[in-house]
Amino acid sequence: MDYGLGLLNYYGCWDDVAFAEQHGFQTAGFVESPLLAGDPFVCLGLAAQATSDIRLGTFLSIPGLRDATTLAAGIATVNRLAPGRVFLAAGTGYTARDTFGLGPVAAQRVRDTAMTVRGLLRGEEVEHTIGNATRAIRFRHEVRNGCVDTEHHVPIYVAGDGPKALRAAGEAGDGLIVTLKNASAMGNAPEVLQGAIAQVSGIAEEFGRSFDDGYVMWSSAICVLEPGESAVSPRALDHVGAACMMAFHSYACHPEIAEYLPPPIRDRIEIYERNVLSRFPREKIYQEVHAGHLAHLLEGEAEVLTEDVVRMTSLTGTATEIADQLRRLEQAGLNNITFWVPPHLTRSVVSDVEDKIMPLMRQTAAA
Repeated sequence: MDYGLGLLNYYGCWDDVAFAEQHGFQTAGFVESPLLAGDPFVCLGLAAQATSDIRLGTFLSIPGLRDATTLAAGIATVNRLAPGRVFLAAGTGYTARDTFGLGPVAAQRVRDTAMTVRGLLRGEEVEHTIGNATRAIRFRHEVRNGCVDTEHHVPIYVAGDGPKALRAAGEAGDGLIVTLKNASAMGNAPEVLQGAIAQVSGIAEEFGRSFDDGYVMWSSAICVLEPGESAVSPRALDHVGAACMMAFHSYACHPEIAEYLPPPIRDRIEIYERNVLSRFPREKIYQEVHAGHLAHLLEGEAEVLTEDVVRMTSLTGTATEIADQLRRLEQAGLNNITFWVPPHLTRSVVSDVEDKIMPLMRQTAAA
């Protein structure tokens, strides 16, 4: 099991990545959400210079925010700084689209972007459309100029939980990233993960590909509880509360999803409407609800969350409970658990994982 960090591209995050590298973490992914976070490629470049071994990538790039050619050139430039330890992860968009008042892009567009970027990074000629013009293009960088690195392989991971996104991963991904939003993080997540991997593998076979070596990542949040501590204690909510509110934020921007939400979340919508959403103008609600995304709770949100919701939407439990769940996920095919951590807690959580979770996982591996 590899351990990773998801970053909101805050000032100094590159130094936190170096800290994580020194404490046993293997990956760091930088979000692309221009109305909420700093630019991922600036931070990737600084992280590349601050580290030596940890793998670095976008987490996630969203088609339309950058043209596929710009995306390919950007990741190839980072690959020049950190040759052989760079990845590109792409998805349909959550906050990156919601904060514009838009829904996710089509999964097929993610697939097409992944395939275009892969072709360019391989030095191939690809068909590319800008506006109404479709042309055959290819990278014309000369290796001797040292602008980019296309010699070292850059794997492309596709994110998805639903059937269309999983299909895109099967058609175009070197790996799969899941949020397991349709599962309980501390419950049936391993079974849901196993089903997702099976779907991706089957689709890959349809297209003459193999997903046997596909790299599978789960994006989540974590709080290692002290003995007797509640999952909704102030400390726990400081760690994972913002992550646990994401389903509610999605509802705020897309109320039609309410009927599909699991009962523990659906049962709290009325309280969310009263405590939080009532303060915001409906026509601009998409500008407001994500303001604390993965960083802090907004006023009134703490009262929305329950023990059930927190344990359903994050890895919150004792060290033994979390390690047991990670073992089950590893057996189901998980290769990497990436933690989203509020910026002010990054080093504290890295240390918690190193001191409390990694030893238990090593004991299992040794056994």
